[in-house]
Amino acid sequence: MSANDSIVAAATPIGESAIAVIRVSGTLCQELCKDALRVPYPTPRRSILAGYRDIEECLIDDVIFVFYEEQNSYTGEPSLEISSHGNPLITKKIIEDLVARGCRLAEPGEYTKRAFLSGRMDLTQAESVATLIKASSERALEVARIQLRGDLGKKISDLQSRLLDLQANLEAYIDFPEEDLPSEDIKGPSDALANLIAEVDHLSQSAGCAQLLEAGIRCLIVGSPNAGKSSLYNLLCGEQRAIVSEESGTTRDYLFSRIEIGPFMVEMIDTAGLCEGGSTVERLGIERTLQLSEEADCFLFVLDSTLPFPDSVGKVLAEKINAENCLIFENKIDLDDSQDLNNFLPNFQHLRLSLQTCEGLGDCRTAIELMMQKLVPPPSDECMIVNARHAANLAISSDFLREAHRLLLEGLSIELSILEITSGIGALGEIVGKTNNEDMLDRLFHSFCIGK
Repeated sequence: MSANDSIVAAATPIGESAIAVIRVSGTLCQELCKDALRVPYPTPRRSILAGYRDIEECLIDDVIFVFYEEQNSYTGEPSLEISSHGNPLITKKIIEDLVARGCRLAEPGEYTKRAFLSGRMDLTQAESVATLIKASSERALEVARIQLRGDLGKKISDLQSRLLDLQANLEAYIDFPEEDLPSEDIKGPSDALANLIAEVDHLSQSAGCAQLLEAGIRCLIVGSPNAGKSSLYNLLCGEQRAIVSEESGTTRDYLFSRIEIGPFMVEMIDTAGLCEGGSTVERLGIERTLQLSEEADCFLFVLDSTLPFPDSVGKVLAEKINAENCLIFENKIDLDDSQDLNNFLPNFQHLRLSLQTCEGLGDCRTAIELMMQKLVPPPSDECMIVNARHAANLAISSDFLREAHRLLLEGLSIELSILEITSGIGALGEIVGKTNNEDMLDRLFHSFCIGK
């Protein structure tokens, strides 16, 4: 298959609908306008009503099409978007005719790949297209939108630019010793390099946030039997998913539901009550809860406020929970013998509520959302969320830059340090899909007045 082929694919899911959109990209688009749509010179970027006729001159459907000129389309190539009636048979017949006229079926992601290869977007923007389509929460959409407009690519380019400036200065020490240049002082470049390493490392730390947005935040509801865990689970899910009973140990296994809390998609998990002793089935349920806690991102710890706090239960999860990832819910405050349990895990945030009357439930929802905001903060210039591929390349870049920093500090070799910086810049370039060794030379000549 050639990158010069004209490609075609349905841009809308197959099935009955009001309209279906078919996309064509490549050099055949102008010819298709003339032969299949009988509009030889369409006005670019304007919707035009026409009859689509197949290669045998038979009318398939009345359609609306838009023609895009080269460099003014999504892919950067001449493009055509055809909107027909949403009958799958019509879509199939138009695509088959386009193939008969010389197009080929597009491969998965090929339109965005062509957009990247034509320079319409960098690699982070291309990746964000798929992220935007698959996003299951408002926060995931927000991150994808920011990357689609190129903010991450600009940040990477800024890091590369500053490393190139540093590299150019180090090159000057070697190549122009007789010129009126600063004396060889390693402290300035080494400090600048240390700051850049810190920025690269800080950027890579957000990869965990991307994973949480993609898979959903795993939130475990834990506590003693009959404290109200299943009632909380049902209220958060908005339906009676778990059996609620006054009988202790009703939940023997775990239940989970994917729900939205604020801008987040959350996998809410109701677990078996934690207690000492119990039946064989109850102990198996407790073991399953402890297994789930290994992979949980946050916890909702439900207490029965009419009973002394279960110190032994808290110790079971002591290594998993902390004040950042766990909220304490003191349930049953509507009962006369309810008491304050702030002495249980006193450094944690406590919220008092009644799952029977729903008193305090709104505050609990707000607290849950705020806890998740800390797990996945909104993207910004200071906190830009990267994916696993980005993080891997950032780590590689950091390793090269750290070696360059060591060489500078130990006074071993500026030349070797420059080579390490070059490799670090290249690893950053892999993130956006752009590397250019000529950039450093351009920086060098633009930064210094060589002829002076």
